[in-house]
Amino acid sequence: MKKYSLSNNAQKAVGLVRNRISSINGGFDGRAVLLFSGGRDSNLVASAFCQAFPKSELHLLLIDNGLLSRLDSTERQVVLLEGLFPETDIIFFTKRVSQMMRQVGMQQVESDFIEKKFSTLLICLACKLIMNFSAARYARELGIKLVIDGYADRQRNFPEQTQEFIDFVSRLYKELELIHLSPLYDFLTEKELVNQTLDDLGVYIHKQEPICMWSDSFSIAKPAEVVQYLEKTVNLIRQFDPILRC
Repeated sequence: MKKYSLSNNAQKAVGLVRNRISSINGGFDGRAVLLFSGGRDSNLVASAFCQAFPKSELHLLLIDNGLLSRLDSTERQVVLLEGLFPETDIIFFTKRVSQMMRQVGMQQVESDFIEKKFSTLLICLACKLIMNFSAARYARELGIKLVIDGYADRQRNFPEQTQEFIDFVSRLYKELELIHLSPLYDFLTEKELVNQTLDDLGVYIHKQEPICMWSDSFSIAKPAEVVQYLEKTVNLIRQFDPILRC
């Protein structure tokens, strides 16, 4: 782990992660699962976590929806983090959910798009919901209570990072007796701030980050549309796995 003094921004990020996770009542035993893409935001959360809890166990969980490219860059970031934070037990695992993505997300794209009169395309909501269910299953299998992510305030206009979505998945985690946190959501406000903080932490981000074929499909959705879509999709996901049925 880096021994020199951290910048103010890095100290703030580390402090937020430490305080917010430490305040969990009976939910943090030194182990956490992080939804990890290998991108800037999840790298920053991972780095701040390792600084805040150096003797901990952090599971970096990559959910492969079958539509991702450049996944080798995620593996490079894991190796980098392992070198920067040797005191932390970093465990990397990839879970492929392409079948669920096809049946739950892809098959309803056209009907959903028509239903919304071609105003919104919410496939990324299905993808993020599948990712969170997969993280919940992974955590429950290992007896880990805490799942964290790198959701960011600067991307709050994306349907899958709105407060409505975060509240929805947090309730689902609670139903499954798990705790969900986006510990740096209100810190991740500007890309320049994220880049500078990563640099202060010694984390280099490779130019070729993972990318999804739906990455440019952004469309704004009303809060009610987000919730309605999630309620419809969550029942489809639960059909895949009894452990996720409450």
